[in-house]
Amino acid sequence: MQVTVSGHHVDVTPAMKEYAFEKADKLARYFGAKEAVVTLKIERDRQIAEMIIYAPRHHTLMAQTEQSDMYAAIDIVTDKMERQLKKLKEKWSDHHAKESRKAEQAAPIPASETDVEEEDEPEEEELEP
Repeated sequence: MQVTVSGHHVDVTPAMKEYAFEKADKLARYFGAKEAVVTLKIERDRQIAEMIIYAPRHHTLMAQTEQSDMYAAIDIVTDKMERQLKKLKEKWSDHHAKESRKAEQAAPIPASETDVEEEDEPEEEELEP
């Protein structure tokens, strides 16, 4: 996955860049996201981390958080993005599961001979006069 880390009103240190890269790169395991953009901002005394992920099927996911520490902001924005990715993946898998259940219900299931119980008729005894 291609990860871009940039700063707005902040000098992004190599340590911050590496930390954000590692966190964003772990999110690629969900379903092979194409690209992630991490933007780190400072506004007065607030540290803001923003992450945008471009996922397959033309989905764009965005998360943003503000904290007093930049590393904490990166952790929290990664957790938010992970929840969004899990939810999207479950939505896709549930959708396909519903289709397969509908197909199973529509197809008639033939009854096997072992499933059908045969009633034994009582045998008539022959009486000799």
